[in-house]
Amino acid sequence: MNDMVWSVFEKKLRAYVRRRVTISAVDDVVSEILLHLVRSQDKMEGAKNSTAWIYRVAANVITDHYRKSASEKRLLEDVELETRVMDISEEPADDPTSLASCLIPMIRGLPAPYDQALMLTEIDGISQVAAAKQLGLSVSGMKSRVQRGRQKLKVTLLRCCDVELNRRGDVLDYNTRDDSARCDGT
Repeated sequence: MNDMVWSVFEKKLRAYVRRRVTISAVDDVVSEILLHLVRSQDKMEGAKNSTAWIYRVAANVITDHYRKSASEKRLLEDVELETRVMDISEEPADDPTSLASCLIPMIRGLPAPYDQALMLTEIDGISQVAAAKQLGLSVSGMKSRVQRGRQKLKVTLLRCCDVELNRRGDVLDYNTRDDSARCDGT
């Protein structure tokens, strides 16, 4: 491919990608497309319409980019949640007023399907997929139980304590309420 043809091709490819992804991802996506094209050069040469084939490869790489981004976002959200739970549970367990000393009784005080889901995923550190398998549930069923359990735990926690959070939702400080129900919700 001569330099002029390459320059025109690259500009068209970049414009195509730029319309479909964020500006910060353009270089990475274009590089991935070019890598696919080099690796599959024999298929491109055998295609009836090589231009259409190239754009199909580009569309597939862009789709993969969004799948990967969504997967990374879910992973980051899970890590942030685990970090928040770990931050709470790393408080001194021998302090009877520590928030961590209340978490397990609060979880055990939740209705039956939710207590088990949260104990497995939040306290034992088992992934939701593994917990679903262990309990014989679908992954979406486990995710629903964990989500509802977290909501119920939050209600119980806020009934027991005044919790101060930062903008990201990390616990900054807490105070137990003198008039509150016991931590286990009873």
